[in-house]
Amino acid sequence: ALTWTWYLLSQHPDAQRRLEEEIDVVLDGRSPEYDDLASLPYTRMVIDEAMRLYPPAWGFSRQALADDELGGFRLPRGWLAFIVPYVLHRLPGVWADPEAFDPDRFLPEATAARPKFVYLPFGAGPRQCIGSHFALIEAQLVMATLAQRYRLRLVPGHRVEPWPLITLRPRFGMPMTIERRTPS
Repeated sequence: ALTWTWYLLSQHPDAQRRLEEEIDVVLDGRSPEYDDLASLPYTRMVIDEAMRLYPPAWGFSRQALADDELGGFRLPRGWLAFIVPYVLHRLPGVWADPEAFDPDRFLPEATAARPKFVYLPFGAGPRQCIGSHFALIEAQLVMATLAQRYRLRLVPGHRVEPWPLITLRPRFGMPMTIERRTPS
């Protein structure tokens, strides 16, 4: 998730600048702590939007426990239904300009207006990833720590292509250059 987040920030300088400004104002040069996370909403929105476009768990299945119907299709007991967040997170009927990177999609009012179960970076229901809360805390703290001191840029001309293995990875890696930054 963080690899894709850094990639997207390197391609969207306005979002990167906004993230850096939030981190600089809130942290004022000190290391982030858990109590800072509520004051870093844009940092979280950036991570959420990166996971919308590049969900680590790009697809998963669920087995029908009984005969059922799903979207007008008969689903007999024992059959598998495949859920593909990579596709779901790009549905034009749900997401305006679905291929664009726009962290503001995760402003509280936008999130509240969205139907349930259209954003599933950690799955949903009783089989949702048990570590989702911890993963988001960790991702925000890592992003805030690194973005406070460094700016990462994709190596020019590098081909970026998602590779759907067990997790969604960059097929050709993600070589980045690291530049030290001074907080504003």
